[in-house]
Amino acid sequence: MDRKNHYTRFNNKLSIGLYTIATVLLLTLAGSSRSKAQQAPSNTNIAGPSASATGNVTNQAVQVLQGPYAMNTFGSGVSCQGPTMSLSPFVLGSLNGGGDPTQYQSHSGNAGFSMGFNFPLDGSLTEICKARAKVEISRQQAEADKARLDFELVRLLKCGEAIKNGISFHPESPYFKICADVVVKYPRVQDVVNGNTTNQISKN
Repeated sequence: MDRKNHYTRFNNKLSIGLYTIATVLLLTLAGSSRSKAQQAPSNTNIAGPSASATGNVTNQAVQVLQGPYAMNTFGSGVSCQGPTMSLSPFVLGSLNGGGDPTQYQSHSGNAGFSMGFNFPLDGSLTEICKARAKVEISRQQAEADKARLDFELVRLLKCGEAIKNGISFHPESPYFKICADVVVKYPRVQDVVNGNTTNQISKN
């Protein structure tokens, strides 16, 4: 057997095998790259986002304003403060709508009242002021009684003088009642002479 021919055939078979393997690898790589090249356009994404948002916010608030204490005045500069309760009713409402015909109008409303209390911190001062107010009321009542008494005395004197002088209102006059209860007594002549003034003639 010729060794030289044997090696030649072996080299030929090895070369053919290597060539076949190289060809297969090249074809495989070429097919893979071709498939990737063909699939590349299908994986391209073009982003076109769109978003819209609508919203309405309605803020409604009620403010409670606490005023000063209740002030009671009794005249002559006497004024007393007392506890105060404040009550404030309220009604709130709103209407929301848009130009879009597919949107609906929304209505909202509420009602209620707010309440607050105020109390003086020093109750002793309030009691002193109440006592001073009672004194002032008594003084004013006494002045009113004195003014009434002065009026009645003046009416008695004037009506008595008018009756003595023969002057009076007509019985159908609305002012006839002014002197209707006034009594005038005339002394008799013998009583005047004797100095006796107990027996007198009365006239009204």
